[in-house]
Amino acid sequence: MTDPEISPALRKLLLIMTSPEVPTARSIDAAKAIIEYEAPPEVFDLTYQFLMGVAEDPRQDIGLKLEALKLIRKVEARRVVPGTAKAVDSHAQAELSLRLAKAQRRVEMFRKGEWPAEKDWAVGLAPTSGTVIELDGIGKRLKKARAINSPSIID
Repeated sequence: MTDPEISPALRKLLLIMTSPEVPTARSIDAAKAIIEYEAPPEVFDLTYQFLMGVAEDPRQDIGLKLEALKLIRKVEARRVVPGTAKAVDSHAQAELSLRLAKAQRRVEMFRKGEWPAEKDWAVGLAPTSGTVIELDGIGKRLKKARAINSPSIID
């Protein structure tokens, strides 16, 4: 792997994990060090395949199989993240939805060369239906969006 996302330490752990000269117990230790921290998806896939190979090898010690299976569960658990229910403030969502509709209209008008518009350009505009806007980190996301878009079309 020559991916620039892979650090030198992660690269060395991969070499230890996949080396045929390294005892399986040490390779499992390297796999554990890999999956306990963030790594690119390809690295998790390779680690998963290695651990499954250990777990499915009939010649392997049962203790090593068990350790490999425990680590496999950690890899699998990273892929499945349970959702959490959140209360939705319908009034705030309606206001944000209307602002979203206005922003979409502004962008549309700007692209058609109709911006700046007349004073009552947003009268009668309805909120976008079925839109739920995630409020966590909205300030940062809006700031980033404003930096990307032309300041002449934003409130």
